Amino acid sequence: MSTMSPSPPAKDAPLQPPTTALMAGAAGAFGAGLLGAIWYTQRKQNKRIATEILEGTVPTNKYTPPKYIPPVMTPAEKIIAKKEASLFAFKTLAYGTLLAWGTAGLLAVSVGWYLDVRNFQEFSDKLKVIVPKKTANLRKMLGGTKLEMTEAEQLEIDTIQLED
Repeated sequence: MSTMSPSPPAKDAPLQPPTTALMAGAAGAFGAGLLGAIWYTQRKQNKRIATEILEGTVPTNKYTPPKYIPPVMTPAEKIIAKKEASLFAFKTLAYGTLLAWGTAGLLAVSVGWYLDVRNFQEFSDKLKVIVPKKTANLRKMLGGTKLEMTEAEQLEIDTIQLED
């Protein structure tokens, strides 16, 4: 009978840290601790309940809460509540609209500052320069039969690069 000894690990192979084993051990220890805590708590509660039953300190009558009585509003209270609710809804709409327009204005000003434009015509002209340059470079990166640049597109890119 021949005995096979395990082959030594290759010296060229990098040693992997035992991450999986450590994580499994940590998870096992956590689970064991959690289950032990639950078991200990249940055992302690069962002992306490057993001693209370033997001593006779367990309450015999159960507390029953009173029936729920829904609140009743008078017609005058309903009118006041309706006015307050309408005012709250109007204020909410006004604040939401103000916040939306303010955010849009701040965004427009910051984009205008970043692109160095002052009106829509300058913005449109700037986009006519930026968009073809970016999409043409994207087409170059993607390649493929349908995304190949035409001669007109290549000429447009060459003229744009000269302008910058």
